[in-house]
Amino acid sequence: MLADADATPAQVWSAYEALQQPQQQTVADVIDAYFRSPQFTALAAVTQAGYRTYAVKLHAVFGAMAPDSVTSPHVQRYLDARAHQPTAANHERALLSLLFNWGKARGYCRIANPVDAVRPLKVAPGGRYVSHDEYFAFYDFLLERGHPMHAAAMGIAYLCGARQQDVLRLLRERPVRPAADDCWVAEDGLVIWQAKTGKVQLKEWTDDLRLQVALALEADVRIGSPYVLRGRGGLGFTRGGFNSSWTRCQQAALESGVLQQRFRFHDLKVKALSDYDGADRAHFSGHATRGMAERYNRTPDRVAALRLPARTTKR
Repeated sequence: MLADADATPAQVWSAYEALQQPQQQTVADVIDAYFRSPQFTALAAVTQAGYRTYAVKLHAVFGAMAPDSVTSPHVQRYLDARAHQPTAANHERALLSLLFNWGKARGYCRIANPVDAVRPLKVAPGGRYVSHDEYFAFYDFLLERGHPMHAAAMGIAYLCGARQQDVLRLLRERPVRPAADDCWVAEDGLVIWQAKTGKVQLKEWTDDLRLQVALALEADVRIGSPYVLRGRGGLGFTRGGFNSSWTRCQQAALESGVLQQRFRFHDLKVKALSDYDGADRAHFSGHATRGMAERYNRTPDRVAALRLPARTTKR
């Protein structure tokens, strides 16, 4: 109903004019619209989950604001307030920038992207280099404690320079109708679709890589499963389930003196890219640029020292 039955003509007209005015959009509306969009639903599940996490802070701070009222100083002050968590703040900044670009193309805002003028916070490289001794000590510890799947996951991740989520998705064979993010064992090696970069690579077989895959496939062969790495009952690992076991094993290794310092599964990628001695580290890792791949490198650059110039006069 436009107005109450006893409303005056002026009140009815005011109600009609208000109805004709487009409702003011807010940043929260843009966030909600983006999360319903085909552009969002086409993203990998892990990326979607990350965006939803980053959006919680953006919604709390900018949600009630009109998109056109958000300025670069607002964004800068937001980053300054989040400087104690620079990595998360930079992810939130990136999502806010994406939302403004997406929203402007669809009429949610008219102003230039206010995030463009705000530089990301400086972040020290994450992760650490795992020494050879640490790697083999924990690998053997996992085998001795009856965790061949985690040991094989270590080996595959290191040898392929692959991320955890890509390793855990490995299938025993090519699906009849592969999904965009499927990874599987092929005749020539491992086909790995990288969830983060979208790059598809065939990691060619080496003797070491064959041994790690065989270790996983031969463990508990009574259980039929489409996955190379699997938990109880043949189900594929969730990241949470895998990481819970990993954390418990790391703690047990620390308490028994096998390790002096814990390391994350992701640190195996740091180790892989640091140990890689080929000419093109970015090609091996699947990163789009050399600079992105070099962020993982923890080895010093080898630079030849100068030679003394020849003497022109004798002393």
